[in-house]
Amino acid sequence: MTFPRQPEHINLSPSGWSPWIGWGETREDRFTRAQVAEMQRLGIDPVNPPRVVTVYREATQREDGHRRGSLPKVFQFDCPVLSVTKDKRLRVIAPNGDVKIVMEDGWAAEPDPFNRHLVNERKAK
Repeated sequence: MTFPRQPEHINLSPSGWSPWIGWGETREDRFTRAQVAEMQRLGIDPVNPPRVVTVYREATQREDGHRRGSLPKVFQFDCPVLSVTKDKRLRVIAPNGDVKIVMEDGWAAEPDPFNRHLVNERKAK
């Protein structure tokens, strides 16, 4: 079982844009159009990139409306890895085509401990 790529309904606004939102040509596409364009610009083969990481992120309050004390939803998506920093974090191409840094285990930001456990449990299966 996997987590969805992004929320089903997205409210877009210029001030609230997220680098973790993007669309492929079809729902089944591994990478978004922006990721493919950035890979082509950098000379990376979009069909067979050298290294890919599954990135996990928690829904924001604005996306999910989760109440205090409840767990935010988790989203997952594949991102091509450009390089590894000295502290082992990963430079990736985010779904909107921007270069972002994620943690070594693929989390976009430090998650709730229960969500981290849930993802680790699913990876082990």
